[in-house]
Amino acid sequence: MAMTETPPGSDRDAGLTAALEAAYGALGDGYRPRTHLLGPGGRARFVNRLIREPSPYLRQHAHNPVDWRPWGTETLAEAAALDRPVFLSVGYATCHWCHVMEEESFDDEEVAAVLNARFVPVKLDREERPDLDQIYITATQLQQGHAGWPNSVWLLPDGRPFHTGTYFPKPQFLRMLEAVRRAWDESRDKVEGVADEIARAVASLGAPGGRPPVPLGDGVQAALSAQLAQMYNAEEGGFSQVQQFPQEGFLLWLLDHWRRTDDAAALGVASHTLSAIAAGGIHDHAGGGFHRYTVDPNWRTPHFEKMLYNQGQLARAFVEGWEVTGEPAWRRAAERCFAYVLRDMTAPSGAFYAAEDADSLDAAGRREEGAFYAFTPEEMRAALAGLPAAERDWAIRTLGGEEAPTIEAGAVLHLAPDDTPDFARLEPALEALRRYREARPRPVRDDKVIAGWNGLMIRALAEGAEAFEAADLASAAARAGESLWSALWDGQRRRLSRLVDDAAPGGEGGRVEGLLEDYAWLGLGYLALADASGPARGGARWRDRAVALAEAAIDAFGEASGRFRMAEAPGPLGPVYESQDGATPAGESAMAELLARLGHRGTGPGMAARGRALVSALAGMLAQMPAIRPDLLAAARILEEGESGARRSLGDGSLRLRLARHGAPAPRLHFRLAPGWHIAAGGEADTGMALATPRLEGAAATWPAPTRLAAGYAGGSEIAAHDGAFSLPLAPEERVLTLTVQVCGEALCLERETARWRLG
Repeated sequence: MAMTETPPGSDRDAGLTAALEAAYGALGDGYRPRTHLLGPGGRARFVNRLIREPSPYLRQHAHNPVDWRPWGTETLAEAAALDRPVFLSVGYATCHWCHVMEEESFDDEEVAAVLNARFVPVKLDREERPDLDQIYITATQLQQGHAGWPNSVWLLPDGRPFHTGTYFPKPQFLRMLEAVRRAWDESRDKVEGVADEIARAVASLGAPGGRPPVPLGDGVQAALSAQLAQMYNAEEGGFSQVQQFPQEGFLLWLLDHWRRTDDAAALGVASHTLSAIAAGGIHDHAGGGFHRYTVDPNWRTPHFEKMLYNQGQLARAFVEGWEVTGEPAWRRAAERCFAYVLRDMTAPSGAFYAAEDADSLDAAGRREEGAFYAFTPEEMRAALAGLPAAERDWAIRTLGGEEAPTIEAGAVLHLAPDDTPDFARLEPALEALRRYREARPRPVRDDKVIAGWNGLMIRALAEGAEAFEAADLASAAARAGESLWSALWDGQRRRLSRLVDDAAPGGEGGRVEGLLEDYAWLGLGYLALADASGPARGGARWRDRAVALAEAAIDAFGEASGRFRMAEAPGPLGPVYESQDGATPAGESAMAELLARLGHRGTGPGMAARGRALVSALAGMLAQMPAIRPDLLAAARILEEGESGARRSLGDGSLRLRLARHGAPAPRLHFRLAPGWHIAAGGEADTGMALATPRLEGAAATWPAPTRLAAGYAGGSEIAAHDGAFSLPLAPEERVLTLTVQVCGEALCLERETARWRLG
């Protein structure tokens, strides 16, 4: 006897139903289906093909009465054989309106009957397949003038879209399904014509043009600075007068721009925005970490989902900002973000989960956005009951608990934007509030482990470890890095998987091929680990893995034009190319940065040359619209001018430098040499070449006494230290610190190099 019902309107065969029921049964008694359509014993009445998918988001829809298929050639072939249009619904696990449309329509038997009988319904996780999402979100943007998720798209069986939309309430959705059905049956030629038009428009955007590669002019960087100044919200910080997104790419570019040009306005925009984010409700003051964006311009009321990619990028921005200014609130924001990820978003393997939902259950058991995070005045007083009355009242006032709440669930904790409270005094209250809310139902966590997103977080942890001299952060980054390499890298094929779920029910698990962004972001994470680890802690191993990922990406995604495709295999409309940096750096932008940084670490001239070809291929687009690719513009500067941050690599990676200006009694310049290398201290090599004496300008410093080299020099000497590392105390005298050094090995000396740091 069948354990589940056949979905209404579906004519699938008994063999498939039996296989899906077996997959459902394999989940065990502890499994709780995510549907309100339950039968005896709490079992789901329906099960569909998504039960066997590796994506947790797709498995959330496995018990809808809609007979969902996953994306694939088999599904498109089925649509062609049935002569039906495909209904494609694209979403992701922490998408609020995706959940709403599911509850209203996809978990509704009336809607399911229409979809199953007249269409081939397909569910797609945009985080699993951002290359396909890029195609269909672009189609919606072109046809509707706006786009978002859930993205609702009707396709021909060959994948060409002919009608698009986003969220539809149930009555409107049913009317739309009927209108599409009628057009399909009665006006097929018009449907085909619209599909042709949309397909051509989508394919033309972002594709390599016919223009030859050109050099990128210096004026493009200045143009971006001017454009960001126009976008800047001078009152609230950020780059919008309505909703506020962190725009980490803009922030990191502005910090880099100031370090290179002393543009005070750029530093001012970045500083104001970072302070606003650190103080606002977008910052989870009780638990650490950051929400995705706010629905208001003053950063107070967030859309509460938490994405791993925001944690990694914002943590990096706060680390770099602290290295520039020494602002303690920014270091605190970064450290609390790291604590949140390591506490709440880390898998047993050490890798990092993808996201937490915006919605959670309130006290009445209803799903409500922000229910986990908000506090009524009564709840705040109850949570802080263990504090003295004066401390309790001060904390409630400081955290905005006495202000009118902006959401129904209660107050969102935030600080006044111009207030810097005594954080040591505030900490007991924040910890009490965190513990209090832990008794509430937590938001659903998306337990996907995505290669690229993990790379962003690994990089942030590794850079934070160097900046804050925190070995625990480096250890966490290395543990995640090993986990990802073991699970996702196929050494024989030299290919990276985007995600893998070996516990997917009903089969042997599933793998999704890695995209360009996965190779580039994880490669940058491994390179940051190499820099943080140093030779004594396996830094060469991490660098070699970064090189392997870069080489594999060139092979899998590289084009003769200089550009890189998003995915190795073409999409239904041909190769897919990213058009801009968005909430994350485009894969091409990150690839350019990876190639640039590898070029400064002794990997040969080929890496940097490939990076320059990529930047050159996009230079025309950048000249017209510089704000669409801030991450690529930053990478272009590394290629041409070298690195600009507090941490640098010189001598083809044989010398690692770190300027530590904050968090210690006095500024110091830290040197770390690879085995077999040293800094020349003047004299003449046995080849007769004059050696450079190290020169430091802008600060007083006393170099360690040089030690004579036993052989290889005629009167030369070297600066050496235990394990190739030493530290130079500084007494800054000017705003620019300039170091000129020459690095030598046992058989050769490299060209002398100069590094400059701007002291704010």
